[in-house]
Amino acid sequence: MLKKEWNDIFDYYREEKTMTQSELVIAVLTELQAIEGCIPKEAREAAAELAGVNPGYVSAVIKRLPHLHEQSFRHEIKVCISDRCKNKGGQDVLKEIQRILKIRPGQVTRDKRFLLTTVYCMHYCTKGPNVQIDGRLFQNVTATEVPSILKKYS
Repeated sequence: MLKKEWNDIFDYYREEKTMTQSELVIAVLTELQAIEGCIPKEAREAAAELAGVNPGYVSAVIKRLPHLHEQSFRHEIKVCISDRCKNKGGQDVLKEIQRILKIRPGQVTRDKRFLLTTVYCMHYCTKGPNVQIDGRLFQNVTATEVPSILKKYS
């Protein structure tokens, strides 16, 4: 059985006839996330059924839109993996973050504190490697600096 707040959203959008399937999915997911902080599996399945799409389609939409998340977390870490950042030690920075947090890109730590993602370019190539946490940019990051940076968010 779905939560009452979810049912209110689904009831509203069930009557919506002017949106495309994609628009409907995005609108429903955005509202569900506003309530839950993420989009749980049960909510994803219900949204797919409402829009008449495959649940895999809903998961793909979530992966493509950075403001939508399947899991709840407190801080999002983005690591640049462009060639320029890699050449300046960015791969070592990513490996150190993975080692400390015991997760891979796309995963959330067990305590739900961090989501680790990678981006191809942050457009600050001259000052790479670049790491962004909750929108705050860290530049010229080295692997040895990673523990002190992460400690600020513990």
